[in-house]
Amino acid sequence: MKDAVDSSPSGQKIRATIARLKNRSFGVVSITGIICRTKYDLSLLTRDSITDDHIIDLLSRWRKMHERWFPSQFPVTSARTKIWLTKQVIEMPDRLLFMIRVHDTYIGHVGLYRFDFVHKTCEIDNIVRGRKGYPGIMQNAIKLMMEWGRSSLDLKGYSLQTTSDNMRALALYETLGFRETKRVPLVYEKTKDGGVWAPAQISHKGPIKRYDVFMRWDRAYETK
Repeated sequence: MKDAVDSSPSGQKIRATIARLKNRSFGVVSITGIICRTKYDLSLLTRDSITDDHIIDLLSRWRKMHERWFPSQFPVTSARTKIWLTKQVIEMPDRLLFMIRVHDTYIGHVGLYRFDFVHKTCEIDNIVRGRKGYPGIMQNAIKLMMEWGRSSLDLKGYSLQTTSDNMRALALYETLGFRETKRVPLVYEKTKDGGVWAPAQISHKGPIKRYDVFMRWDRAYETK
């Protein structure tokens, strides 16, 4: 399946567009939105973002701040964040991450990941609010990014994953038109430097405290 995805004409076109965007200067690829008369921008993280200490510091602090909602927990450092940004974002052919900026202040980020180049779909990824304030801006920013994906990358659909105990995220995604498609039970497994939420084995007998919730976007359910 992967060979078909990689070699499809539509896939090659989208991959080429993503690569071209990431090689531009940080701040050049920017999407402008407005909420409650407040202007904000979604600025795509590009290759030169890797050497931006301020960006690295913000990503590190926000990751630590919201670590309970990530599948894995580990000691967050600037060095690890820089490696993650390089290997798992910039060098990934199907991943984009946008910083949300209001009045020259970054307040969070939103992203796209795991593109299905054949069906022209992808996942909403890494939705993180770093600063309080600006009610409704995360919902607005996700919607703006989705509209950009449809117009700039010719995307036809979106999906995402969150957890059953993240009630705020579930409510946000439902408002945007996402509906649950399945749940996978998770168990917490300790690692040498933290832990990870992993799918429960069929033989698991203990209580299940968290589920991985899969959701898919349907325009018909979007709250206007």
